[in-house]
Amino acid sequence: MKLSYRLLILACFAVVATAGCATREPSGNTNKNSSANTNASPPKTAADAPPAKTSRPGTGSIEVSSTPSGARVLLVAVDEGGAGEPQARGQTPTTITDVYPGKYTVDLEKPGYKFFQKDVVVKANSSTKISANLKKQ
Repeated sequence: MKLSYRLLILACFAVVATAGCATREPSGNTNKNSSANTNASPPKTAADAPPAKTSRPGTGSIEVSSTPSGARVLLVAVDEGGAGEPQARGQTPTTITDVYPGKYTVDLEKPGYKFFQKDVVVKANSSTKISANLKKQ
């Protein structure tokens, strides 16, 4: 089953590469280097702290990092009917916000390194962390 995800992702890359155009990131992607992540002063107590890096109530987030950094991040929703369309979500390190609760597959790709894939379950108002140690090919 995971092999079919990889083939679907590779087919998507081929289409983007041959079209010669850049893909637009979905609005839910927030890169840690983005200036849009300006927060007020830190909360004074743990009760005042937000439970996760989300902006929509009822959604969660996925913090993705890799060694080395700069790997392309793809998010694939998974349900009983199968896998959804892979969505490009920037490069590592990044935090994907506004993710609806459910099952997902996070794929990381970096030229010269083996493909990395991790299944995660996102819960409302929480953050899931993925840290990948990419292996050279």
